[in-house]
Amino acid sequence: MMRFVSVRLRASLPYAWDPPQDTVPGLLLRMKSAGGEFDVSAWVGLTQPGTQGDADDPVASADEHVAVDAELCRQTIWSACADVLHDRHPRPFADAALRLVDIRAAYPGCLLAAAALTGGGWAVTEGTGRTVVSLARQVPPDQPLLASCLHAWLVAGHLLCEIEDIRVLYGR
Repeated sequence: MMRFVSVRLRASLPYAWDPPQDTVPGLLLRMKSAGGEFDVSAWVGLTQPGTQGDADDPVASADEHVAVDAELCRQTIWSACADVLHDRHPRPFADAALRLVDIRAAYPGCLLAAAALTGGGWAVTEGTGRTVVSLARQVPPDQPLLASCLHAWLVAGHLLCEIEDIRVLYGR
């Protein structure tokens, strides 16, 4: 399945944040790094005009991209056009790493590939690198929008190795 995904990254607010009802995300994460804590919200679909935030809700970075389920779109052209490829079928880390290396070799145009891990978490690789890291132990395999959140993290100029913790605040 091919999806157009919108993601917003911003510094975490010191109070509980409820997104406006018309922009409820599919996934809302809190990502912690040495640079601070960030709230990352992702949803399927285009961003509505005027959702860049205001003085009380500044958006540090915005990202819109094509995300594809690598397993379901194996025979279609969408995988070749994807910015993000993900595989929700949980596997042991070694198997997931091999799967991601195969995905990256077949689709060198994607910036990020991710695969769910048995026992929790996701295996992730970025760019043209062959390094696969394990992240997001608390994010279940039914949340492929995690890969889109990580794509936004990279687009904002951060590195995957900077991530210390990822917590799900909201997910549907």
